[in-house]
Amino acid sequence: MTNTVKKGRWARKRQKPEYRDVGRLRLQKMFKDGFGRKRSFDKFNGNVDNKIYSKSSFETYKKQYRYFCDYLKENKPEVKTMDQAQASVDDYLNYLMMKDRSAYSISTAKAALAKVFGVPATQFIATPSRTRASIVRSRYEVARDKDFSKKTEQKYARFTSALGLRRSEMENLESSDLFFKDGKAFLSVTKGTKGGRHRIAEIVGVTEEETKDIVRYIQSKKGRVFPKLPSHYDNHRYRAVYAKRIYDKYARQEKDIPRSERYIMRKERAGEVFDKVAMKIASQSLGHNRISVIAQSYLYDDKNDN
Repeated sequence: MTNTVKKGRWARKRQKPEYRDVGRLRLQKMFKDGFGRKRSFDKFNGNVDNKIYSKSSFETYKKQYRYFCDYLKENKPEVKTMDQAQASVDDYLNYLMMKDRSAYSISTAKAALAKVFGVPATQFIATPSRTRASIVRSRYEVARDKDFSKKTEQKYARFTSALGLRRSEMENLESSDLFFKDGKAFLSVTKGTKGGRHRIAEIVGVTEEETKDIVRYIQSKKGRVFPKLPSHYDNHRYRAVYAKRIYDKYARQEKDIPRSERYIMRKERAGEVFDKVAMKIASQSLGHNRISVIAQSYLYDDKNDN
């Protein structure tokens, strides 16, 4: 007679995959270590890889890692440890490419997994390059949810187009963040920022009167100005409108731009010339460090924008 040994509760528990909880705890620790710190300071000291500086980045990484874990559970149930999970990253990225996911989606997943496993993203297989032509987020008119009216969209679009704030920054904006300098209105953006980077953003409406009206609205509020944005509101679309307003306000005529201060586009927009000085102002106002981000993601042609 063959004796069968029943596995106890603790034995069964030890067989569960460790990678899901370990990865989640790593992300939580990195967020705890980085939240509230200045990324620029840590970057100067070469110590940013083991920290996450903003809640939005943390939520993105956490979501992407959950998708990866779900993939392993469904397609690689034999994977149990973190080392085994890391060895399966290339298979997962290939899976995303076979699913025809966008270059940006794959790049985001790759960056999140590199963060979790503490390795450079270049350690994984090469994935499609992100190009201006491949960006579709917020550029074109999309189907509007039946509960989200055009009137509601225009209400919030008016502000995002003049303030250039991200969703989390809009929801954390307070009336006390408003200040004036040289006859212009500005916002001190310190809460809900990406990477914990603080910045100054000029308020620029369609007209001078609209700018004054928006300033008066902010001044009339106590505490947070926009406690909660509608979930279906495409805030990023109108950050692009803001970027073009700031750029157009400070850009020089092409003939007046010194050769060293010209940014010349390539590929599908080859030959277009932008003013690097104005691009830098727009980049800083939006919370980006590199002017190439403005050229790639914001200064595109959209006939629906005003």
